[in-house]
Amino acid sequence: MPRILIAPDSFKGSLSAVDFCRISQQLIQQHWPEVAVISRPLSDGGEGFVDAFCYAGLAQSQSVETQDPLGRNVTAHYAWQASTQTAIVEMAQASGLPRLAPNERNPLHTSSYGAGLIIKAAIERGAQRIILGLGGSATNDGGVGALQALGIPCLDKQGRAISQGGGALQHLASIGEIPPHLQKIEWLIACDVTNPLTGPQGATAVYGPQKGLQPEQFTILENGLAHFADLVKQQFSRAILTQPGAGAAGGMAGGFIGILGAQTQNGFDLLAEATEFKQLFEQPNQPIDLVITGEGKLDAQTRHGKLPMRVAQLAQQHQVPTLALCGQLAVAPHELNEFLAIFSLVPGLVTETHALDNAPAWLEQRLYSALKLFYRG
Repeated sequence: MPRILIAPDSFKGSLSAVDFCRISQQLIQQHWPEVAVISRPLSDGGEGFVDAFCYAGLAQSQSVETQDPLGRNVTAHYAWQASTQTAIVEMAQASGLPRLAPNERNPLHTSSYGAGLIIKAAIERGAQRIILGLGGSATNDGGVGALQALGIPCLDKQGRAISQGGGALQHLASIGEIPPHLQKIEWLIACDVTNPLTGPQGATAVYGPQKGLQPEQFTILENGLAHFADLVKQQFSRAILTQPGAGAAGGMAGGFIGILGAQTQNGFDLLAEATEFKQLFEQPNQPIDLVITGEGKLDAQTRHGKLPMRVAQLAQQHQVPTLALCGQLAVAPHELNEFLAIFSLVPGLVTETHALDNAPAWLEQRLYSALKLFYRG
């Protein structure tokens, strides 16, 4: 019996990895009922990280009331693994870009406080280990908002709590005592970026524009993160300014590394290990014939450790071809020759809103066409 493995990342703002798997599996079962389908929605730490653990049956979804990047009340979820007292938290559930309309994006004011409230709820439930998925953030505050939500004082020169948002970091004068219970928790950060906190490849320069950064705001935010790093080094003897990965989620990785001693791991590796993803290719009596993966955009960065590339490279090691589907293809397909073929869902020049609204239908159409070629009808 032919076997297909469906292993996508999310298409941010339009298709979750779970939706991608559901649509693909239904299509295959309808037109090729003789094909066995294995669905593994994946995430590198950003959108869909919690869903991936829950879908795989590794944890239970828990609802929590929290705040969006501008302080409005919202409901989010984290994954709870009772047997290990581990909580899997996706910071974007509260503090991610999808929570904001494009005209609301402003990293001077957006805060990670809501992400901290999710973590706080998990700790109150009894979490001894926190896996924090970082990606897709709307913030540039070094994670200070989240740290404040956890009860860590972040004070100005007058000893008052600084306000929310990346713009407030310039007023930070001291970081107060860390509550003892936070020091007993094992902190693990899952993300796929290696950007330092500041500089040309830092959080503000690389990711600020998608968060609404205006040119006149750059110096305020960049200097704020550098100032924050100086304080962390003075008070906690941890150098986060140039540490690879510290710039993830607007510097939230740096804040949790520097103040709480968090360790980091590539999000795909962490999830692949937890779900025994690689073992799917090592079953001699049930070989995989084809892998289908994808994400919202395939571009020049895809080769540098992006999730679809990691999936394709793993499949290639086992001589299994990979089809990729994406919303936007911004690179010549021959530059990503690890894939047997790449298909863009978007049929032509359309508005972003139109593309987001039609992604499910276009996925079904493109995948059907691709599989007809693969199976020769």
